Amino acid sequence: MHTRSSIQKHIVQNGEKVSRWRTWTEVKERQLTPLLQESFPSGYSNWFAVVKGHSIWWIYTDTSDGGVWSSQGMAVTGFRIEYDESLAQKLYELVYEHIVKK
Repeated sequence: MHTRSSIQKHIVQNGEKVSRWRTWTEVKERQLTPLLQESFPSGYSNWFAVVKGHSIWWIYTDTSDGGVWSSQGMAVTGFRIEYDESLAQKLYELVYEHIVKK
């Protein structure tokens, strides 16, 4: 059975790392539809994204005192793997389970 943690580890271990600098506004807009987003008071946030037929991502930002950011924006880092229908389905199942628990 796949868990959030095991999917994250799989993507990090097998994926390509990509980092981009984004403005605060751009990051806020992209976080409107994250999958399984976790946000912590420290400023660390992470989530998944599925681009159907193309890729699956695990993405994070760190705006804590030790994170990578400035007044202009922050570093957004993600790991991507090729799209895998069964893995995407499992992510969507985890999203559904999360919604039902609320």
